[in-house]
Amino acid sequence: MVIMSEVTCPISDERVDENTTRVVAAITIIITLPALYFNAYPVFILLGLDFAIRAFTKGDYSVLRNAGKALSTALNLPKKPIDAAPKKFAAGVGLAFSITIAILQLAGLTNTALLLGAVLLVCAFLEAALAYCVGCVVYSYLVLPVIGKFK
Repeated sequence: MVIMSEVTCPISDERVDENTTRVVAAITIIITLPALYFNAYPVFILLGLDFAIRAFTKGDYSVLRNAGKALSTALNLPKKPIDAAPKKFAAGVGLAFSITIAILQLAGLTNTALLLGAVLLVCAFLEAALAYCVGCVVYSYLVLPVIGKFK
Protein backbone atom coordinates (compact mmCIF):
# COMPACT_ATOMS: atom_id res chain seq x y z
CA MET A 1 0.00 0.00 0.00
CA VAL A 2 1.26 3.46 -0.89
CA ILE A 3 1.65 5.83 2.04
CA MET A 4 1.29 9.36 0.72
CA SER A 5 3.71 10.88 3.21
CA GLU A 6 6.36 8.66 1.60
CA VAL A 7 5.57 9.70 -1.99
CA THR A 8 7.97 12.34 -3.20
CA CYS A 9 8.16 14.01 -6.56
CA PRO A 10 11.57 13.86 -8.19
CA ILE A 11 10.80 16.87 -10.42
CA SER A 12 9.35 19.54 -8.15
CA ASP A 13 10.10 20.59 -4.60
CA GLU A 14 6.84 22.57 -4.37
CA ARG A 15 4.85 21.80 -1.22
CA VAL A 16 1.24 22.33 -0.12
CA ASP A 17 -0.44 22.10 3.27
CA GLU A 18 -2.22 18.76 3.64
CA ASN A 19 -4.73 20.15 6.14
CA THR A 20 -5.73 22.88 3.70
CA THR A 21 -6.26 20.29 0.96
CA ARG A 22 -8.45 18.29 3.34
CA VAL A 23 -10.57 21.37 4.08
CA VAL A 24 -10.84 22.08 0.34
CA ALA A 25 -12.05 18.50 -0.17
CA ALA A 26 -14.74 19.08 2.47
CA ILE A 27 -15.80 22.28 0.70
CA THR A 28 -15.93 20.32 -2.56
CA ILE A 29 -18.36 17.88 -0.95
CA ILE A 30 -20.55 20.74 0.29
CA ILE A 31 -20.64 22.23 -3.22
CA THR A 32 -21.06 18.95 -5.12
CA LEU A 33 -24.02 17.50 -3.22
CA PRO A 34 -26.58 20.23 -4.03
CA ALA A 35 -25.13 20.73 -7.52
CA LEU A 36 -25.81 17.07 -8.29
CA TYR A 37 -29.27 17.19 -6.73
CA PHE A 38 -30.31 20.31 -8.66
CA ASN A 39 -28.54 19.25 -11.88
CA ALA A 40 -26.61 22.54 -11.73
CA TYR A 41 -24.08 22.21 -14.55
CA PRO A 42 -22.77 25.81 -14.16
CA VAL A 43 -21.55 24.87 -10.67
CA PHE A 44 -19.52 22.02 -12.15
CA ILE A 45 -18.04 24.34 -14.76
CA LEU A 46 -16.93 26.70 -11.96
CA LEU A 47 -15.69 23.77 -9.88
CA GLY A 48 -13.73 22.57 -12.91
CA LEU A 49 -12.24 26.03 -13.33
CA ASP A 50 -11.10 26.00 -9.71
CA PHE A 51 -9.61 22.51 -10.14
CA ALA A 52 -7.79 23.81 -13.25
CA ILE A 53 -6.33 26.74 -11.34
CA ARG A 54 -5.03 24.37 -8.66
CA ALA A 55 -3.77 21.81 -11.19
CA PHE A 56 -1.90 24.15 -13.53
CA THR A 57 -0.80 27.04 -11.28
CA LYS A 58 0.37 27.54 -7.71
CA GLY A 59 -3.29 28.01 -6.83
CA ASP A 60 -3.09 31.59 -5.62
CA TYR A 61 -6.31 32.48 -7.49
CA SER A 62 -8.27 29.40 -6.47
CA VAL A 63 -11.36 30.42 -4.52
CA LEU A 64 -11.59 27.02 -2.85
CA ARG A 65 -7.92 26.95 -1.90
CA ASN A 66 -8.14 30.44 -0.41
CA ALA A 67 -11.30 29.48 1.49
CA GLY A 68 -9.56 26.31 2.68
CA LYS A 69 -6.55 28.29 3.87
CA ALA A 70 -8.79 30.75 5.73
CA LEU A 71 -10.74 27.93 7.40
CA SER A 72 -7.55 26.06 8.30
CA THR A 73 -6.22 29.21 9.94
CA ALA A 74 -9.53 29.88 11.72
CA LEU A 75 -9.60 26.30 13.02
CA ASN A 76 -5.93 26.52 14.10
CA LEU A 77 -5.03 23.44 12.08
CA PRO A 78 -1.29 22.78 12.11
CA LYS A 79 0.67 23.15 8.87
CA LYS A 80 1.58 19.79 7.37
CA PRO A 81 3.62 20.27 4.18
CA ILE A 82 3.45 17.55 1.53
CA ASP A 83 4.49 17.31 -2.11
CA ALA A 84 2.32 19.38 -4.42
CA ALA A 85 2.78 17.30 -7.60
CA PRO A 86 0.44 14.43 -6.63
CA LYS A 87 -2.16 16.96 -5.40
CA LYS A 88 -1.89 18.86 -8.70
CA PHE A 89 -2.42 15.59 -10.58
CA ALA A 90 -5.46 14.86 -8.40
CA ALA A 91 -6.81 18.36 -9.15
CA GLY A 92 -6.42 17.58 -12.85
CA VAL A 93 -8.50 14.45 -12.37
CA GLY A 94 -11.07 16.56 -10.49
CA LEU A 95 -11.11 18.96 -13.44
CA ALA A 96 -11.84 16.09 -15.84
CA PHE A 97 -14.62 14.77 -13.59
CA SER A 98 -16.22 18.20 -13.09
CA ILE A 99 -16.29 19.11 -16.77
CA THR A 100 -17.53 15.64 -17.73
CA ILE A 101 -20.33 15.90 -15.15
CA ALA A 102 -21.33 19.31 -16.55
CA ILE A 103 -21.39 17.95 -20.11
CA LEU A 104 -23.42 14.91 -19.05
CA GLN A 105 -25.92 17.12 -17.24
CA LEU A 106 -26.25 19.36 -20.29
CA ALA A 107 -26.79 16.29 -22.48
CA GLY A 108 -29.56 15.06 -20.18
CA LEU A 109 -27.58 12.02 -19.05
CA THR A 110 -28.42 12.66 -15.42
CA ASN A 111 -27.86 9.12 -14.13
CA THR A 112 -24.37 8.94 -15.61
CA ALA A 113 -23.61 12.39 -14.19
CA LEU A 114 -24.80 11.19 -10.79
CA LEU A 115 -22.54 8.14 -11.01
CA LEU A 116 -19.48 10.27 -11.81
CA GLY A 117 -20.56 12.74 -9.12
CA ALA A 118 -20.70 9.89 -6.61
CA VAL A 119 -17.13 8.91 -7.51
CA LEU A 120 -16.04 12.54 -7.07
CA LEU A 121 -17.81 12.66 -3.69
CA VAL A 122 -16.20 9.42 -2.49
CA CYS A 123 -12.74 10.68 -3.47
CA ALA A 124 -13.36 14.03 -1.77
CA PHE A 125 -14.67 12.28 1.35
CA LEU A 126 -11.62 10.01 1.55
CA GLU A 127 -9.36 13.07 1.31
CA ALA A 128 -11.35 15.17 3.79
CA ALA A 129 -11.99 12.49 6.41
CA LEU A 130 -9.02 10.14 6.10
CA ALA A 131 -6.30 12.14 4.29
CA TYR A 132 -6.37 9.43 1.61
CA CYS A 133 -5.93 10.99 -1.82
CA VAL A 134 -7.07 8.59 -4.54
CA GLY A 135 -5.63 10.81 -7.28
CA CYS A 136 -2.30 10.85 -5.46
CA VAL A 137 -2.24 7.05 -5.36
CA VAL A 138 -2.98 6.92 -9.08
CA TYR A 139 -0.17 9.45 -9.57
CA SER A 140 2.24 7.19 -7.68
CA TYR A 141 1.42 4.23 -9.94
CA LEU A 142 1.17 6.01 -13.29
CA VAL A 143 3.38 9.09 -13.23
CA LEU A 144 6.26 8.27 -10.88
CA PRO A 145 7.36 5.08 -12.74
CA VAL A 146 7.39 7.02 -16.03
CA ILE A 147 9.42 9.85 -14.49
CA GLY A 148 11.84 7.30 -13.02
CA LYS A 149 12.64 5.97 -16.50
CA PHE A 150 13.93 9.40 -17.55
CA LYS A 151 16.19 9.98 -14.54
